[in-house]
Amino acid sequence: MPHPATITAAVFEKILAFLAPLFVGAGTGDIGAAREAASATLSSYGARTDRELRLAALSIAFAFGALDALSRAADPELALNQVMRLRGNANALNRAAQQNETRLEKLRKQPPVAIEEEAAEATPEAPTEALPASSATADLLAFARSKLKSMMGAATPAPPAPAPVVPLSRQQRRAAERKAEKVRQRQQEEARRAQRAAERMATVRETARASA
Repeated sequence: MPHPATITAAVFEKILAFLAPLFVGAGTGDIGAAREAASATLSSYGARTDRELRLAALSIAFAFGALDALSRAADPELALNQVMRLRGNANALNRAAQQNETRLEKLRKQPPVAIEEEAAEATPEAPTEALPASSATADLLAFARSKLKSMMGAATPAPPAPAPVVPLSRQQRRAAERKAEKVRQRQQEEARRAQRAAERMATVRETARASA
């Protein structure tokens, strides 16, 4: 795959090695053909920097993982809970693929100056972001879920700092105590009224039963 000078060769090779297993044909094991297929697929995304190349690779890997999960879910020998779990995994991987494609599209709208600045800062020893441990579906799922969790944590605003406790003056404390005492007395009076009303109602009922 011919790639622009803003893409680091070491990063490109790492990503190609990450994607190649997805393109190995069943029973052939032709890694050379798999690398060519992965390179051609990457080129279709038109990545210009290491970061864009990584997002393109993740989009491809997550999409393949979703297809793999759906393929496994079609096995008629599987139990219903296994089928539902695989379909859920496919849905999660598909969302991850779409999220990375969206991020890639946003980056591709940046002007050329921003692309050159990003390329000048990137180094092979310090890629912008990590890749999953492998292109296996389980590793893709673990990576996607960890990224989602970290994104949700970053989006959660920090709780507001507690308001400082201002000590009350002696007059304020006395006023608060008087107010609390009035509330307590009012509640006691309402309770006594309710009790007297219940006693009167009980007397009326007893009188009615006696005269019946």
